[in-house]
Amino acid sequence: MSPNKTPSPLLAGLKLESAAWQALLQVMQDEEQALIAGDTERLALLGTAKLTQLQSVSDHVQNRHAVLQAAGQAVDHAGMEAWLAQHGQAEHRACWQQLCDMEQTARATNQRIGALIEMRQASTRQALNVLIHSATRQGGLYDHDGLAVASRKGNPLTSA
Repeated sequence: MSPNKTPSPLLAGLKLESAAWQALLQVMQDEEQALIAGDTERLALLGTAKLTQLQSVSDHVQNRHAVLQAAGQAVDHAGMEAWLAQHGQAEHRACWQQLCDMEQTARATNQRIGALIEMRQASTRQALNVLIHSATRQGGLYDHDGLAVASRKGNPLTSA
């Protein structure tokens, strides 16, 4: 039968992979918003969902690679382009382009998430430095290692 008359396993796989990418992007957008809002409880839940979606995307990518390999193509972007050049229909090309676009969106979103995490960490480090400086300067309750100290001796409370 002609490839135009039978549904392609690759096209079906591309559609499933596309749905997995869309779900991952949604979780990443939710994660970005939770970071902006400082919603740590939501971030913990989103971490689990993100791992699940990453695994789903990975499974679909592995399936696509298996189909490409069975068709005698390399299991990379060049192999997919070669397959499309030989067998691709407009729907295949559109689905593949959508996947490539989603991958780029995920990379950009991941970079923004990383920057937001770094900003949160820097803010936390700054707050801790202020607290440690204030506590040690006034003969406070904690040393630089975070150990409790007696207010007069400066020794850890846990020392004998």
